[in-house]
Formats: sequence, C-alpha cells, structure tokens
Amino acid sequence: MNMLWRFHLLWILLSPADSFIVTVPSSPILVVRGATVLLPCEFEPDSNISNLVITWQRQEDSRVVHSFYYMKDQLDRQSSDYSGRTKLNYKGLAEGNASLSIANIGLKDAGNYECIVSNNKGTDRGVVRLVYTAFYSEPRLSILLKSTDVTVQYEMEGYPRPEVIWLGSEGQNLTDHLEVSSASDGGLYYLKSSYVTQSPVFNVTFTLKNPVAHQEVQRQVNLSYDGNMSSSKSVVVLSVLCSFLLCSTGLLLWLYCRDRSR
Repeated sequence: MNMLWRFHLLWILLSPADSFIVTVPSSPILVVRGATVLLPCEFEPDSNISNLVITWQRQEDSRVVHSFYYMKDQLDRQSSDYSGRTKLNYKGLAEGNASLSIANIGLKDAGNYECIVSNNKGTDRGVVRLVYTAFYSEPRLSILLKSTDVTVQYEMEGYPRPEVIWLGSEGQNLTDHLEVSSASDGGLYYLKSSYVTQSPVFNVTFTLKNPVAHQEVQRQVNLSYDGNMSSSKSVVVLSVLCSFLLCSTGLLLWLYCRDRSR
C-alpha cells in the first residue's frame, strides 16, 4: 500500500511536466524583407491565464523579443531591436496560442526564436527558425561600346547571394564578371554582373536565380554594331529582348507571406 501511494504521488508530480508540450513548426519559416511574420507556438491551454508566462527570445544571445505575464505585456527588458514591432494574439492565449507576430522584417531578424511557456500545467519551450530573403529588383541594363570590345552589364539588389549565368545564342556558358558587395544595413546585396566580348554582333541571355525566394529573372540582349562605318553613319542597333521575368513562384511566395501577415 505504501508502495502504491508513493507511485501515485510520483505520478502526480511528474505527469503535468511530462504532458505539457509546446508545439512549434519543425520547418523554417521564410519571410520576405519588410513583411510581417507570424511565429507559431501552441501549448496545452489552461482557462485560467493568471499564472501564464510567455517569453519569446533569441536563442543565439537570449535577447528578449517579447514577454507576457501577470496577464499583460512586460516589455521593460525587451530588446530595442524589437521595440514596437511585436504582438501577441491575446484572444488566443486561453486557447493555447502563444504565436508572435513581428513587423517589418530585416536581415538582422533571421535566426532562431525560443518560445517558452509556463502555466499551471507545466513548462516547456520550442525553437522556431526564421529565414530572411529579399526579391531582386528589376535589372538595370548598361552597355559600353569601345573600339576594342563591348561590355553588357546588369545591376540590381536583393538577398541572399544569387546564382548568375550568361548564355550564348547556342546555349553555351559564357564567362561573366560578377561583383557582389556585402549586405547593407538594409539587408540587401548589391549585384553587378557583366559580359565582355570583342564581337560587334552577339546575342546573350542573362539569368539570375534567387533559390531562397524561388525567384528567377531572365533577360536577353541582342546587339548588332558596325564599327567600320564612319561616325556620322555608324549604326548601333540594340534590341533588348527582356520580355519576360520568370518569377511566378516568387510572386506566389510573396502573396503567401502577405496572407500570413493578415
């Protein structure tokens, strides 16, 4: 009998902590620069939220992202990086929803977020990984004609570092010069990619891929230049056949992120 009583007492002490579980997504959450993201976090609810404590913090350095206890936000220790940008769904707290929204996402927001929840039923935590990306802007074309060669160059901004390739008219891979600066405080890489040729006539295709954002940009440049004619009669015919921007999946991702933020 004494053994049964001890077992029963042990079950009472351990079962709340063992059964109380915080649930977060196992896959990373992808968010586009400037958007609002929702970090999901659910727990076993207790209708009495007077003892509910919710803490969101960065796993890397324990910076406080958002705190809630005594039935209200407690933001005295909130990191200044998140001031005015975070929000809990208060109506969902009694139902076990501790999800946090963060507005105006930037590069510095990428990383791991811990959702730590404690109530009368126990304490647990989960980690949500946030991945940041930025769609590359419309490519800006410039062409420099010299007596010895021709340079075709595209410039744009986005994140992360993209895959870039130049192809000839027969689909052959052409050597290109690629310059990518460090990401700025605004969370963008500045990209400059160029193709140089000695031929006065060429047809090349520029392709950029941002695999994180599922974005693909493709532009075709067709140049015909007669360098033997006099300057008064020289003819430069430029046809920029950049009629398509293949970013349908990127557009779908943007629409998805926008709907999630509502």
